[in-house]
Amino acid sequence: MKNKICRIAAAALTAVIAAASFSGCGTTAKKNENEVQLTRVETQKAARGGLELTSTYVGTLSPYTAVNVVPLVSGTVKTVNVKVGDKVEAGDVLCVFDEEPADLQLQSALDAVETAKAGKKAAKDQIHAAKKQADVSITSLETQRSTLRTQRKNAQKQLDELKGSLGKLQQAQEAADKAYAAEKSVYDKTNDLFVRYQGFIAANPDCATTAGLVSASIPGTVVTEVSGGDRLNGGDMMVFSVPNTEEESGYAGGSTGTPELKVSSVNTEKQKTASALLHALGEVPIAVEYMSASGLALLRNRLEQANAMSVNAKTAYTQTSTSIATMKANIEQLDAQIKALNKNIDAAEDAKNASAGTAVYDAQIKAAETGVESARYQKELYTVTAPISGIIESVNVTENQMSAQGQPAFSISDKEIMKVTFYVPEDVRDHLSIGDKVTLDSSKGQLEGSVSSIGTGVDQQKGLFKIEADILTIPDKSLLTNTSVNLSVVSDSVDNEILIPFDAVYYDNDQAYVFLVQRSGDQITAVRRNVVAGLYSEDMIAIPEGLSEGDEVITTWGAGLKDGAVIEVMSVKSD
Repeated sequence: MKNKICRIAAAALTAVIAAASFSGCGTTAKKNENEVQLTRVETQKAARGGLELTSTYVGTLSPYTAVNVVPLVSGTVKTVNVKVGDKVEAGDVLCVFDEEPADLQLQSALDAVETAKAGKKAAKDQIHAAKKQADVSITSLETQRSTLRTQRKNAQKQLDELKGSLGKLQQAQEAADKAYAAEKSVYDKTNDLFVRYQGFIAANPDCATTAGLVSASIPGTVVTEVSGGDRLNGGDMMVFSVPNTEEESGYAGGSTGTPELKVSSVNTEKQKTASALLHALGEVPIAVEYMSASGLALLRNRLEQANAMSVNAKTAYTQTSTSIATMKANIEQLDAQIKALNKNIDAAEDAKNASAGTAVYDAQIKAAETGVESARYQKELYTVTAPISGIIESVNVTENQMSAQGQPAFSISDKEIMKVTFYVPEDVRDHLSIGDKVTLDSSKGQLEGSVSSIGTGVDQQKGLFKIEADILTIPDKSLLTNTSVNLSVVSDSVDNEILIPFDAVYYDNDQAYVFLVQRSGDQITAVRRNVVAGLYSEDMIAIPEGLSEGDEVITTWGAGLKDGAVIEVMSVKSD
């Protein structure tokens, strides 16, 4: 709340200025000495409405998907094809290392093939030694194959278990999404009914319970008396008493007098409204006891819990799907290794059982050819490509400079979805909910997002609660990572409260008050009314107690404005 002392000082200063000027609105007019002095004022009708307070914070932008590109080789960087800010597609060449070491390795492998071929000619006298070497090689290869087959079997078992759980996780996700949709429907419909019928329930507190609402919704007509000539409808209920004596009856001794009964009906408007409300509650379905602030809070809590369960189920399903893909890749790699070992074992067996003395060298030739393939693969590693599509965030290599293996050379971010992280105090955190709107002022203009994560613990360094919001619509996907942006969120709000201009409230020590217009015949006077001041903005203030809708509040101040002062209303605003 603004400083009350400053408000009183401002009012006093205004009084001095108004007393000196005696002109315009808020002045005192005097026609002659015999006439009453009139203080000219402007007024506004008190009306119900909502008021929101928006707080501004500094947040940090970051992408949801980002990777560091780490070369698997070291050496001198020959060319760099991208710079920071460039957009790349998966597979684009980012840089090329000096391939001379790879060329030498490849040439060495090629030479090994030629050497093996040459050695084949002089290998006849080494057949016995070659067969022994083949046995050792076969044993080693078979041991490796056995190990790989065990690993493959275990991996397949894990894959089968993951596949078995994936269906259950999908069902759990669908059930969680369905539960969230159901809770949201109940909350939205109940909130709508609360807005539409809160006035009716307030006016009819007996309808605030299910039993009372059902009772009020039952139609009926009560007949307590009937006068001659009154018309009764079929099904009307009649309640009357029979006199005990002839004097009470009014027609003793053969008198032909007719008893008079009077028809009275229940409040049909209340019955209709109660019936409509009961029907609407049945369609939700929900009990009327939930149509209150506490009931809605309970439903909102249920909605938030359902949303959290939906998000957790979706995360579990996604993680399991990723694990399945990883396990399949591992199995494919193991199969390829086993296949290669089978070929090597077959080659070793062929060399061992060959009748000619060149069989061992044939195997060596194949091994050397495998080395050629390996060298060619190593040479491919000297060309670094983009693993994903996105924006180049950083370039850590320079042409004609050395780059070490294992160090990130580039970072790439996919900015289809960004997030902003900011920190708020506890009172603002308690007011925020998942999905609340967040507005950002960035270098690309104003952006909108929604709260996706609310911290449950205080950040040890900042002493505040961490909040994250998703920014789904990025104009040109060029927002810079880790840049600071100004953002605003609704930090407090009230709804359906009496609202008046902020400047219409004055303070007497700690007591807030306003001046109301009182009309008596041709005379209009100002009346002081103590109020309770609530949430406020620069222009408006909420009054939770002290005013009613439609009260005419004086919004300008004059030197003669006081309790009981005669005033002249210059203009009246409706809201």
